[in-house]
Amino acid sequence: MDVQIERSVIKTLEKYPEKIREHIFNHLRKLEDPYSAPDVECLHSKVQVYRMHIGRTYTVIFKIHKDSNIVQVLDLMTIEQAHKRYGRYH
Repeated sequence: MDVQIERSVIKTLEKYPEKIREHIFNHLRKLEDPYSAPDVECLHSKVQVYRMHIGRTYTVIFKIHKDSNIVQVLDLMTIEQAHKRYGRYH
């Protein structure tokens, strides 16, 4: 699948040091096959919204558009921010 990253996520990434950006981008590349990417959990199955933890620090929120074969990266935040915004999913 084609991975498309929202402009707001790119702006957030630009604030991080290069080493962290590389670490996050390595995980984002795994979303080319989102169904086998590590540490992915469905947040809302009806609209195909998922989250992927990156290490124990960051969370990426993304949507899968099956009809157009696109993974749209919607948001990037710390795990703590994600738990506050979306609740804890286990």
